[in-house]
Amino acid sequence: MSNNWKVEPSTITFFEKVLREHRKVATFQRTRDILFSLSLIDGREMRVLLVNVYTLGLADVIEARNEFPELNHVVTASAWNSYTKEAKQTAAANGMGVFVVGEFMGAIHSKDPIKYKKKAKKKGVSRYARPL
Repeated sequence: MSNNWKVEPSTITFFEKVLREHRKVATFQRTRDILFSLSLIDGREMRVLLVNVYTLGLADVIEARNEFPELNHVVTASAWNSYTKEAKQTAAANGMGVFVVGEFMGAIHSKDPIKYKKKAKKKGVSRYARPL
């Protein structure tokens, strides 16, 4: 790894593949190993930092902004990862989005990605749930 955010090369490759296949992404460029500059088909630009933090907190968001002042979104790479409410709200108040990777792919479709909220899953028992 050539980054301090524990992002494995295979994770970077996966993120690049998903960006290449996303219908709203016109082009992207990777710099500084984990910083992505995206051009969307509607002309918007995004500066996205890919990290691998199990629970992304406010301190992580502040550290990310200090290390990468040009970023406007932080994406934590694994489906197992998450972020704190404080990190999400404080980042949004400062013009930044905080997402898990799947959520970010949905946010790209939004006119205002920072305000994007993933649709809640229906309550109930999963069809795969089994009694213990």
